[in-house]
Amino acid sequence: MQFPSRSPEDTQNLGRRIGRLLQAGDILLLFGDLGAGKTTLIQGIAQGMEVPPDQYVRSPSFTLINEYRGRLPIYHIDLYRIESADEMADLGLEDYLFGEGVTLIEWGEKLFPEQKTDQPPLIPINNRVEIRLEIGGETDRTLSLSPYPQASASHPLFALQ
Repeated sequence: MQFPSRSPEDTQNLGRRIGRLLQAGDILLLFGDLGAGKTTLIQGIAQGMEVPPDQYVRSPSFTLINEYRGRLPIYHIDLYRIESADEMADLGLEDYLFGEGVTLIEWGEKLFPEQKTDQPPLIPINNRVEIRLEIGGETDRTLSLSPYPQASASHPLFALQ
Protein backbone atom coordinates (compact mmCIF):
# COMPACT_ATOMS: atom_id res chain seq x y z
CA MET A 1 0.00 0.00 0.00
CA GLN A 2 1.36 3.40 -0.92
CA PHE A 3 0.42 6.87 0.23
CA PRO A 4 1.76 10.13 -1.18
CA SER A 5 2.71 12.96 1.15
CA ARG A 6 3.27 16.49 -0.10
CA SER A 7 4.11 18.02 3.28
CA PRO A 8 4.97 17.21 6.90
CA GLU A 9 1.27 17.87 7.68
CA ASP A 10 0.25 15.15 5.19
CA THR A 11 2.69 12.76 6.86
CA GLN A 12 1.31 13.58 10.32
CA ASN A 13 -2.26 13.17 9.06
CA LEU A 14 -1.46 9.70 7.75
CA GLY A 15 0.21 8.96 11.09
CA ARG A 16 -2.97 9.97 12.95
CA ARG A 17 -5.01 7.62 10.77
CA ILE A 18 -2.53 4.80 11.43
CA GLY A 19 -2.47 5.52 15.18
CA ARG A 20 -6.26 5.20 15.47
CA LEU A 21 -6.03 1.64 14.08
CA LEU A 22 -3.10 0.27 16.06
CA GLN A 23 -3.68 -2.51 18.56
CA ALA A 24 -1.80 -3.86 21.57
CA GLY A 25 1.25 -5.83 20.47
CA ASP A 26 1.63 -4.10 17.10
CA ILE A 27 5.18 -3.53 15.89
CA LEU A 28 5.99 -1.02 13.17
CA LEU A 29 9.45 -0.85 11.61
CA LEU A 30 10.22 2.42 9.84
CA PHE A 31 12.79 2.65 7.07
CA GLY A 32 14.02 5.79 5.33
CA ASP A 33 16.92 8.15 4.90
CA LEU A 34 17.66 11.01 7.29
CA GLY A 35 14.96 13.63 6.83
CA ALA A 36 12.47 11.24 5.24
CA GLY A 37 9.86 11.95 7.94
CA LYS A 38 10.01 8.95 10.27
CA THR A 39 9.69 11.04 13.43
CA THR A 40 7.03 13.23 11.81
CA LEU A 41 4.99 10.10 11.04
CA ILE A 42 5.43 8.87 14.62
CA GLN A 43 4.25 12.25 15.96
CA GLY A 44 1.04 11.74 13.99
CA ILE A 45 0.72 8.13 15.18
CA ALA A 46 1.02 9.34 18.79
CA GLN A 47 -1.73 11.90 18.19
CA GLY A 48 -3.94 9.16 16.72
CA MET A 49 -3.25 7.05 19.79
CA GLU A 50 -4.41 9.90 22.04
CA VAL A 51 -1.07 10.90 23.52
CA PRO A 52 -1.81 14.20 25.31
CA PRO A 53 -0.54 17.27 23.44
CA ASP A 54 1.68 18.26 26.39
CA GLN A 55 3.80 15.13 25.76
CA TYR A 56 6.04 16.25 22.92
CA VAL A 57 7.06 13.33 20.73
CA ARG A 58 10.67 13.61 19.59
CA SER A 59 13.21 11.26 18.15
CA PRO A 60 14.99 9.25 20.85
CA SER A 61 18.29 9.38 18.95
CA PHE A 62 20.30 9.85 22.15
CA THR A 63 18.07 8.14 24.71
CA LEU A 64 17.28 5.30 22.25
CA ILE A 65 13.83 4.61 23.72
CA ASN A 66 11.02 7.01 24.64
CA GLU A 67 7.75 5.89 26.20
CA TYR A 68 4.44 7.70 25.79
CA ARG A 69 1.03 7.06 27.29
CA GLY A 70 -2.00 7.21 25.06
CA ARG A 71 -4.88 4.78 24.82
CA LEU A 72 -2.06 2.18 24.81
CA PRO A 73 1.58 2.48 25.85
CA ILE A 74 3.84 3.54 22.97
CA TYR A 75 7.48 2.51 22.82
CA HIS A 76 9.35 4.73 20.36
CA ILE A 77 12.76 3.25 19.60
CA ASP A 78 15.49 4.81 17.46
CA LEU A 79 18.25 2.45 16.35
CA TYR A 80 20.27 5.02 14.39
CA ARG A 81 23.21 4.98 16.83
CA ILE A 82 23.26 1.19 17.28
CA GLU A 83 26.37 -0.23 15.60
CA SER A 84 26.41 -3.94 16.45
CA ALA A 85 24.33 -6.98 17.34
CA ASP A 86 25.84 -6.81 20.86
CA GLU A 87 24.58 -3.25 21.34
CA MET A 88 21.19 -4.38 20.05
CA ALA A 89 21.13 -7.23 22.60
CA ASP A 90 22.01 -4.79 25.41
CA LEU A 91 18.89 -2.71 24.68
CA GLY A 92 16.54 -5.43 25.90
CA LEU A 93 14.12 -4.83 23.03
CA GLU A 94 12.19 -8.00 23.80
CA ASP A 95 10.78 -6.25 26.88
CA TYR A 96 9.11 -3.71 24.59
CA LEU A 97 8.30 -5.78 21.54
CA PHE A 98 6.04 -8.38 23.03
CA GLY A 99 4.08 -6.42 25.63
CA GLU A 100 0.72 -4.71 25.77
CA GLY A 101 1.86 -1.58 23.99
CA VAL A 102 2.66 -0.53 20.45
CA THR A 103 6.32 -0.51 19.39
CA LEU A 104 7.52 1.97 16.77
CA ILE A 105 11.11 1.46 15.59
CA GLU A 106 12.99 4.04 13.53
CA TRP A 107 15.89 2.71 11.46
CA GLY A 108 14.32 -0.77 11.33
CA GLU A 109 17.04 -1.91 8.92
CA LYS A 110 19.40 -2.10 11.91
CA LEU A 111 17.44 -5.16 13.08
CA PHE A 112 18.69 -7.14 10.10
CA PRO A 113 22.12 -8.75 9.64
CA GLU A 114 24.23 -6.51 7.43
CA GLN A 115 21.09 -4.34 7.09
CA LYS A 116 19.70 -6.66 4.42
CA THR A 117 15.95 -6.79 4.99
CA ASP A 118 15.57 -9.94 2.91
CA GLN A 119 17.15 -11.86 5.83
CA PRO A 120 15.44 -12.76 9.13
CA PRO A 121 15.75 -10.00 11.76
CA LEU A 122 18.24 -10.32 14.65
CA ILE A 123 15.28 -10.41 17.05
CA PRO A 124 12.45 -12.71 15.94
CA ILE A 125 9.66 -10.31 15.05
CA ASN A 126 7.24 -12.49 13.17
CA ASN A 127 4.30 -10.14 12.88
CA ARG A 128 5.14 -6.59 11.94
CA VAL A 129 4.29 -3.77 9.61
CA GLU A 130 7.12 -2.22 7.65
CA ILE A 131 6.77 1.40 6.59
CA ARG A 132 9.19 2.75 4.02
CA LEU A 133 9.45 6.51 3.57
CA GLU A 134 11.00 7.58 0.30
CA ILE A 135 12.04 11.14 -0.45
CA GLY A 136 10.71 12.39 -3.78
CA GLY A 137 11.55 16.07 -3.43
CA GLU A 138 11.94 18.78 -0.83
CA THR A 139 8.58 17.97 0.80
CA ASP A 140 7.29 15.08 -1.34
CA ARG A 141 7.37 11.63 0.18
CA THR A 142 5.94 8.23 -0.64
CA LEU A 143 5.03 6.04 2.31
CA SER A 144 4.67 2.31 1.65
CA LEU A 145 3.09 -0.05 4.19
CA SER A 146 3.78 -3.79 3.99
CA PRO A 147 2.65 -6.57 6.34
CA TYR A 148 5.06 -9.34 7.41
CA PRO A 149 4.09 -12.11 7.15
CA GLN A 150 1.53 -11.62 4.43
CA ALA A 151 -1.09 -13.26 6.68
CA SER A 152 -1.08 -10.12 8.84
CA ALA A 153 -2.57 -8.22 5.89
CA SER A 154 -5.88 -8.69 7.72
CA HIS A 155 -4.76 -5.99 10.19
CA PRO A 156 -7.11 -2.96 10.12
CA LEU A 157 -4.21 -0.83 8.82
CA PHE A 158 -4.55 -2.49 5.46
CA ALA A 159 -8.09 -1.14 5.06
CA LEU A 160 -6.72 2.44 5.02
CA GLN A 161 -7.64 4.37 1.92
